[in-house]
Amino acid sequence: MIEHYLDEQCAKSNLTSRKTYSSRAVTSAVSPFLAPSVSRATLLLGGLIIFSPLMEGGTTHFPVLIMRLTLVVAVVAWTISQMRLNTIILARNCLNPILLVFLGLVGFSIWLAPYKNPSVQWLMSIVMYVALFGVVLQGVRSSQQIWQISMVIVSMGVVEAGLGIAQYLWLAEFRSKGTFFNPNFFATYEVVTLSVLLGLLSGVQNGELNRWQWAFLWSAVGIMCAAFVMAQSRGALLALVVAMIFIGCARFGGRALIVVILSLLAGAVIPNPLQQRVQDVSVQDPYAYSRMDIWKSSFDRVVDRPLGAGLGMYKYTSFQFRFPIESNIVRYGKRAESAHNEYLQMAVELGVGGLALFVIGALYWAREVKATLGANLESWERGLVTGLSGGVVAILAHGTVDSIFHEPALVILLIVCGGSVLALQIAKKPGEALLSVPFPYHPIRVALTLAFGGILAVLATQPAAGWYAHARGQDEAMAGRPGLALKWFQLASRIDPGVTGYHDDVARISVQHFKESGDPKWLILAVEEEDLAIKLNPMDGRFPYRLGTIYSALAELNQEGPQRDNLRSEAARAYQQAIRTDPYTPMSYLALANIRLSEGQREEAKSWLLRAVSTEPNFLPARAALAELSLKSGDLPAAQLELETIASIKRKYERRILSDLERQFLDVDLESMSKALASRFSK
Repeated sequence: MIEHYLDEQCAKSNLTSRKTYSSRAVTSAVSPFLAPSVSRATLLLGGLIIFSPLMEGGTTHFPVLIMRLTLVVAVVAWTISQMRLNTIILARNCLNPILLVFLGLVGFSIWLAPYKNPSVQWLMSIVMYVALFGVVLQGVRSSQQIWQISMVIVSMGVVEAGLGIAQYLWLAEFRSKGTFFNPNFFATYEVVTLSVLLGLLSGVQNGELNRWQWAFLWSAVGIMCAAFVMAQSRGALLALVVAMIFIGCARFGGRALIVVILSLLAGAVIPNPLQQRVQDVSVQDPYAYSRMDIWKSSFDRVVDRPLGAGLGMYKYTSFQFRFPIESNIVRYGKRAESAHNEYLQMAVELGVGGLALFVIGALYWAREVKATLGANLESWERGLVTGLSGGVVAILAHGTVDSIFHEPALVILLIVCGGSVLALQIAKKPGEALLSVPFPYHPIRVALTLAFGGILAVLATQPAAGWYAHARGQDEAMAGRPGLALKWFQLASRIDPGVTGYHDDVARISVQHFKESGDPKWLILAVEEEDLAIKLNPMDGRFPYRLGTIYSALAELNQEGPQRDNLRSEAARAYQQAIRTDPYTPMSYLALANIRLSEGQREEAKSWLLRAVSTEPNFLPARAALAELSLKSGDLPAAQLELETIASIKRKYERRILSDLERQFLDVDLESMSKALASRFSK
């Protein structure tokens, strides 16, 4: 896989390997415009860069599976090839110890996580990213190869930019997004590629490019800038400013700040889509200014659990840390699934120690960038380092205001750009940066390597296979074939049994079968599946609520006797667990109040209803239940007050287009309640 190990003569001695390695590194002084040969590592990295954004930004299961399997095969092939040489020559760098400690901390966080499945999947992603970093350091051996990789990055930026411009101008897209599902990710992708391109242009000397090459590169700059503006991303604007300041100061000193400031002023004065979005954002996005609340909530979680909640657990801790948006019908309807700040999210999931390790790693990398820029480089090499480093800085900057590390295509760019700077430094002083490790060939070692690779391949394939089986089940359910849907959902739960959503869907489709057949065995199956989902993930308040509804349905089938009372007790316990897990969902309070009313415990039922309306004042079913309870107890003024409040809330939102959840909040029969109250007053 790696170029410098392919010479059979290198296997004779470690000394020969070092000499060959060094002689190839010397070729970095040759101009990159002489069309050097393409190494296998360059092909691998280029292929990943091209592939990663092509299918919805690389966020669907299939492209992630392809990228993971590609890296697994590459690492296994490289390991076996080194056995045949009886030694491994590793590239030293300051980040290796930090990466090892970070991986250990990630493993510890999985032990802390109450819900293991997402933690394991995130561990797989992090291991694959570390493997990619290893490919860059071990495989990239000259500045010509880094140039080739940079050209692939720039080319993909042009392709994405062209698609984004077409979307905005001719396909009626409000914001350009290229192949990405999120325009913010697309805009940052353009910022990174633009940074690499501008860094290269700032380093190339006159005479090294002909006028057609200059025209192409500057045309690419114009295309990328236009696509960036059409994406209308405020977070990416921050990334662009930071990247331009870095590149300008690195190449031209403090004078570059004046150019950046003038460019920002021009962007603020000259009408453009990005300017318009900044002005209209409060109207277009009602949650635009809730990020301060999300960040405050994230900080509270860090204080609550300084060791971390566990890798991938941020969105599940959100059940306990919701915040209200007072202007909405459903005040607590928005549950933050990400911190919109990767560093806060890292602190929430991996603890203060995890964030500190990441920051230390970034600082060590910055120190190496400074040392590389201070080394004896060709002018185009210096521009290369500046552009690649600017791309890294852009991604890190955008990470302060968005979930940028959750987009594989951008993380791949981050690793390739940052690792390439270190690889160039290693190429300039190979004798000082190599570590030889004896690794003789043996059939058992080969078998163990293949077995380990097979395990990783299975772990990589499992979530994709389960997801596609589940997607097939959803298609069958939408087509009105619940029997086939159940089979696919059960298959998905067998393929990947740790995913709670698969068990929940088995329970849901079982309830549907019960409604159609009346056979209680379907409800028993649903109870088993929801109970399993709760055990797998005790942090999700939706599962105990659904379990309570199933127990309530079973209780209705038993009209009398202790069995009905036991089922009601089980339903009440499930609702209480739902309230403890998610205290901001009023449906659980209402359901528990109805059980207490059926048991004749009116005061306790009233207390649960009052908690429901204090949490969500616009939850009218709870207010209607309070009015009915007051009416039955003879407290007519209290009933009248609740009905007036219900009428006032319905008038307030009568002209608003409602979502299904909002309709559920406001859907009560006010007319019949008013008639019942009027009849009581007439008596």
